[in-house]
Amino acid sequence: MNKSRIFTTIMVACLTILPCGCGAGDGDDDDVARTKEPIPLDQVPSAVLATAKQHEPNITWIAAAKDKYDGKDSIELKGKAKNGKIKELEIAPDGTFLGAE
Repeated sequence: MNKSRIFTTIMVACLTILPCGCGAGDGDDDDVARTKEPIPLDQVPSAVLATAKQHEPNITWIAAAKDKYDGKDSIELKGKAKNGKIKELEIAPDGTFLGAE
């Protein structure tokens, strides 16, 4: 086999295999296959905001989105601490705390 044919074979193999891992649903919160629906902060249920304040009283909330957490409907709140660190909370619409990042 000449170098050109070997290169072509390797490229075809890589391009065939590479997409198989994209959006495979590995359960990671950053899974690109999942879509979140942004919602304005003024439309976040008061129970969700109360729970967020209980868990992170010194965070300024900057974004919210409807999401799923372990298969349950949730609101993901993203906030920023005074030191610049970003914090994310997952809270059920009824105010039940589900998790944090």
